[in-house]
Amino acid sequence: MIKVGQWIGQYKFDKETHQKITGFDSTNFVIEIINVDSNCFRGNVHDDLTTGGTEGIGGIQGEVTGDIVKFVKQMPVMTLILGKNKTKKTLNRKHRKIYYSGKFSDDKKSISGHWRFKFGFIWFGLIPIPVAPTRGTWTMKLKE
Repeated sequence: MIKVGQWIGQYKFDKETHQKITGFDSTNFVIEIINVDSNCFRGNVHDDLTTGGTEGIGGIQGEVTGDIVKFVKQMPVMTLILGKNKTKKTLNRKHRKIYYSGKFSDDKKSISGHWRFKFGFIWFGLIPIPVAPTRGTWTMKLKE
């Protein structure tokens, strides 16, 4: 079972080229687990903007099965990095869902694993822009 409270973590992209575009080695975040019911949980997530995070407070919903933790992260806005000059553009629409899975440490105070975006489209008016699947790694630990 995951504990209610604040979890401090970081994520990064698997592809070095994607990670370089952010301008940081990794992006920090804070997850506040606010409700645990049996093996399901929900909470809020806040990416650190000073390490390349997405704006706003997002939500998470997940479940724990044994030592395996899975959750979906949904941020309120989408940030794109455009062109060769790496211009950031924030769109007033929800970010694509991000799927996290990981495993508890033996003491249940930290979790490490992988995250991914599924293949999808971003619509600019009537024009669909395909977005390739993307993945990376993450870790977080309970703030005590």
